[in-house]
Amino acid sequence: MPQTSVREATVMDTVPLAQSLARAFYTDPVFSFFLPDDATRLKKLESVMRILFKLGAPHRSCYTTGNYESVTLWRPPHEWDVPFTAYITNGPALLSAFGGNIFRVLGTTGMMEKHHPHEPHWYLQTIGTDPAFQGKGYGGVIMRDRLAAVDAMHMPCYLESSKDTNIPIYQSFGFELTGEMRVPDGPKIWPMWRKAR
Repeated sequence: MPQTSVREATVMDTVPLAQSLARAFYTDPVFSFFLPDDATRLKKLESVMRILFKLGAPHRSCYTTGNYESVTLWRPPHEWDVPFTAYITNGPALLSAFGGNIFRVLGTTGMMEKHHPHEPHWYLQTIGTDPAFQGKGYGGVIMRDRLAAVDAMHMPCYLESSKDTNIPIYQSFGFELTGEMRVPDGPKIWPMWRKAR
């Protein structure tokens, strides 16, 4: 297990945090589908991750390991859905990132929201480990840190896995598959639920 601390991410962390998440999701099937150009994907992913962090930061539930090896963006109970006004406010940046695929992205987001459980829970919107640090235990450290806090509140958790290879990892933390979704003409997404403890 790596010797690292986990701390709440602040606005000062935006750039390195977004860069780490962009590298983590560079080969992600869903983002690769929405951003098919290998040459521009990394920069566009940085922009998308900055938006996700900006939307999550006010809830004070985004965390990073000491040097941004692993990052998690959580949403607290009753705050999982992104208000429509946020799409309007961030419309130009989202359009710049996704271009003609923006409607496909919004359609997928709508599909995910329809499948999203309404019981109060913590939503793990994003977890990523910089490829240079994958397999070294950083993801486990940051996951266990937050799950311990959630368990202390006796709350369930929810996430969507965009890689089938990650499913066993999430299962090792107590998440259970609840079905599957498919991006129209694209890859699958697997919703997973972790019961309150």
